[in-house]
Amino acid sequence: MELLLVDPPKPGWWLLRDTVMPNLGLAYLASYVRRELGDDVDVEVLDCAASGLSWRDLESKLSSGSADVVGVSAITCTFSAARRVCEMAKEADPRVVTVVGGPHPTFLPGEVLRGCPSVDVVVRGEGEATLAELLRKLMAYGSIGPLRGISYREGGRVVHCPPRELIGPLDKVPPPAWDLLPMDRYRMSAWGSRVMVYVSSRGCPFRCSFCSEWVFWRGVWRAHSAERVVNDLTTLSEGYGKDVIWFCDDTFNVDRSRIARLCRLIIERDLNVKWGVEARVDLLFRDLDMLDLMVEAGLFWVLVGIESQSKGDLALIRKGITREQVERVVKALRDRDVIVQGMFIVGLPDDDEEAILERARYAARLGLDFAIFTPLTPLPGTALFYRARREGALRILDYDKYDFAHAVLDTKHLSYGEVQRLVLRCYREFYSSAPRVLRGLLSRNEFRRRVYWHFIKLFLGMV
Repeated sequence: MELLLVDPPKPGWWLLRDTVMPNLGLAYLASYVRRELGDDVDVEVLDCAASGLSWRDLESKLSSGSADVVGVSAITCTFSAARRVCEMAKEADPRVVTVVGGPHPTFLPGEVLRGCPSVDVVVRGEGEATLAELLRKLMAYGSIGPLRGISYREGGRVVHCPPRELIGPLDKVPPPAWDLLPMDRYRMSAWGSRVMVYVSSRGCPFRCSFCSEWVFWRGVWRAHSAERVVNDLTTLSEGYGKDVIWFCDDTFNVDRSRIARLCRLIIERDLNVKWGVEARVDLLFRDLDMLDLMVEAGLFWVLVGIESQSKGDLALIRKGITREQVERVVKALRDRDVIVQGMFIVGLPDDDEEAILERARYAARLGLDFAIFTPLTPLPGTALFYRARREGALRILDYDKYDFAHAVLDTKHLSYGEVQRLVLRCYREFYSSAPRVLRGLLSRNEFRRRVYWHFIKLFLGMV
């Protein structure tokens, strides 16, 4: 059997125009299937963006290929692209079995199967074991049938099979199939081809009301062992020249002892890598005494979800952090020359213009290196989405716009259009600070300096 896993063509984010990073979910699926099914399945991963393939190129590939199963994953804003892949695969060969996974199909499997005739199977939740068993069943029986973790059609109706248990411990999942990816094509604006993304854990034990990740992973956090992580980083560094690693974990810093063990192993093995993480403020506050060890081991960038300066807002979204924690953590990171990036939500239910602009001023007072202001986005899987849809509050129904760049909800005081305008004002207010830009351009920190020069060149080119 031939399995083709597709990461379809997609536009780059305008701020990071030439950045191309792999879909690690597909690489994990590929490695798991190869281990479980061996030579019975020929696996190919097609990364269209990295390989420079257009939709026409992909259509040609599907028409000339011999794939028995075509798989694609999707978050909400990329689902239309996943659907298009399935449509093209069916047009090329109606016998091909099309499989979609990822958060969006997981939360809306009935909607996907009823609205997309080209989709045969939805894999819900963690996909490795489910996909491997699905392929076994297809090879044995030639048809789709009941299987834990999938939704499919049978006799004109949609069937939702019981969920599949999560894999545990996580080290049972083999490393991503790096050899199936065009590793030399991946790069990040300002930092070049040294950069690679990596996932050391799955899930999040916290319950932020705007986030669908903890729902997708059922509120469970699982992590690779420190030894496994360091082995993988060694492969990336020594095998592929990737010595700047961005951890894509939903919450990297849950387990204090694992972080300490990881840092000590990096130092002991003299592994010369730099790494950045997305981390919770309250857990960083807990681990302030470990920051020096983390920096010694290569920590250079931290992304923190601050969301709002308002105690009421933080309670509303169940964030579980305080302003004191934010301010102490940001100062401690800046004192160690760690780049600090903060994320803020714009368009919370009670937001008016002043509350939103105060968010930008608060980001400036904190002394953040970079700030991101994202409209509140009601992702499927969150209570916010189902309530907004039930109440008819979704102002934009086009899922392509659920990308954290487009406002899709009104607040009590603002229309979604006004929220969109204020998002741009927040960016202008934060990034128009000449002293901040000058400090960035002249920083002794190579990574900070490169990012600021990248943005200057970008904006001058636009002008």
